Amino acid sequence: MNTLSGIGVLLFCAVVIRLSQVRRRKLHRLPLPPGPPAEPIIGHMRLFPDVETTAETFHEWSQKYGDVFSLRVPGKTIIVLGSEQAAVDLLEKRSAIYSSRARLGYYEAIGWGDAIIFAPYGPFHTLQRKFYHDGFGKNVVSQYWEIQQREANVLLKGLLEEPESYDRYARRFAGATVTEIGYGHRIESFDDDFFYMGEKLGQTAGKGATPSLLDIHPIFARLPSWAPGAWFVNFIKDTKPFMDAIILGNYQKVEEELKAGTAKPSFTSQHLESMEGEAHDPQQYRALRMAAGMIFAAGFETTWHTLTIFIAAILLHPEVQKKAQEELDRVIGRGRLPELSDRDSLPYMQCVMHETMRWHPITPIGLPHQVMADDTYRGMHIPKDAIIIANARGLTWDENKFHDARSFKPERFLPKPEGAGEIFPTNAVYGWGRRICAGRFLADNSVWIAMARIIAVFDITPPKDAEGRLTKPNIKFTTQMTRSVGPSTL
Repeated sequence: MNTLSGIGVLLFCAVVIRLSQVRRRKLHRLPLPPGPPAEPIIGHMRLFPDVETTAETFHEWSQKYGDVFSLRVPGKTIIVLGSEQAAVDLLEKRSAIYSSRARLGYYEAIGWGDAIIFAPYGPFHTLQRKFYHDGFGKNVVSQYWEIQQREANVLLKGLLEEPESYDRYARRFAGATVTEIGYGHRIESFDDDFFYMGEKLGQTAGKGATPSLLDIHPIFARLPSWAPGAWFVNFIKDTKPFMDAIILGNYQKVEEELKAGTAKPSFTSQHLESMEGEAHDPQQYRALRMAAGMIFAAGFETTWHTLTIFIAAILLHPEVQKKAQEELDRVIGRGRLPELSDRDSLPYMQCVMHETMRWHPITPIGLPHQVMADDTYRGMHIPKDAIIIANARGLTWDENKFHDARSFKPERFLPKPEGAGEIFPTNAVYGWGRRICAGRFLADNSVWIAMARIIAVFDITPPKDAEGRLTKPNIKFTTQMTRSVGPSTL
C-alpha cells in the first residue's frame, strides 16, 4: 500500500511538472508587446533615449505602438506602460508578482541596494515598510506639523531677506524637516553638516543614476578604472564613504545620543527606544538604518524640487497666484498664516499643489518595477525579470484623463461646475501597489504648508529689466534621477 501511494505521488508530481512545462511553452509562444524596430544582438540600445527625454519619448512611442510596448537591451526586457489602465491591471491588481525591483549596479556597489526604494520585494523590504507605516501613516503624521510649520516660517524669512537665493532656501526647508524628523537634528544654518550632505547627495545620486555596465552585471565593478566605460569605478571609490555616512553615520549618532541621554525625539530614536530590552534580529536594526537614511535622502531631494517647480508655475501663471491668495484671504483672513489644520478649508490651494505634481512629476518615468514570474497580458508575454516602467510623464499627459493636459490648470481638480472634476493621479506621482511611496503623507504636508505660506505672504513675480518692466520668465527643466528647474532660469 505504501509503495502504491509513493508511485501515485510520483505520477502526480510528474503530471504537474509536465503541465507546467506545456503551459510555459505556450506562454513563450506568445509575442512580447510590440515596440520600435530592434537591431540584432544589441536590441534597442542605440535607440534608447537619453535621461532628459526618456519620459517624453516613451509617451510618443506609447501613442505609436500602444499603451503597453517593449524594448530590449542586452540581458533585459523592458515593458513600458503608457496608460493608467495598464498600470492598474499589472502593478495594482497583480502586485503579488509585480512589486520587485531590478538590482541597480551603482546603488548595490555603495551599499544602498537594500534601501526601501531600491530593495527587491521580500522580507527586508517589508521590514522597512513597517517602520514607515508606524511612523508616517496617514493618521500619525500630524505629530510632525509643528516642525513643518516652524521650518516653513524659516523659509519665509529667508525668501524675504534673500529672494534671489530662493533655490537654496527651498533646499534648506526640505532638508531641515526630514533631518529633524528622521534624526532629531535641527539644521540651523547653511554650514550645517546635514545641509552639506543633502547638497552633495543630489549631485552623487544624479550621477549614480547614469546607465552603466554595472546595470548589466555587478561583476563589472571589478574593472580597472582605465577600462573603457568604467567611469564608475573611481566615482564609487570617492563617494562610498560619504554615502555610508548618510546610512550608518547618522544612525550611530542617534545611538550615541540615546546612551548619553541627549537624544531628541525622532523617527530613529523612537524606534530604537521601542526595541530596547528586547531580543531582535540584527536585520531589524539594519532595516531601521536604511529606512531612516531614505527619509533623509528621498525627502530632501523631492520636496526641494517640487517647490522650485511650484515657483516656476506661479511665475508663468500669475492668475493662479491671485486666485489662491483670494481664497486664503477669504477663508483665513490676513491676521495669521495658514496652518496644516486649514487644508480641508482651502480646496483651491490643494488643487495648486496637486497640479504642480501632475504638471511635472518629480520622477518622470517613476521607479521601475520588476516582475517576479512569467505572465501574460492581453495575449502578450511578460517574461520573468522584465523591467516594468509606468511612465508617469505619459500618464499625466493623458488627454483622455486631463483636458489640455500640458497646461497648468489647478481648477481641473475642482468638482463640477466650479472645475473640471478631474482626479489627481496619485499613483503616477507616488507610485503603485506595494511600492507606493511610504512617506507620501509626510511629504504631502511639507509641500502644502510651504506653498500655502509662500502664496499667503509673497507676490511671486519675475525680475524687472533696466526700465522697470517685468521680464518674461525663461524656465528650463532638467532631469537626472528627478525632475527639477534650473536655478539660473527663474
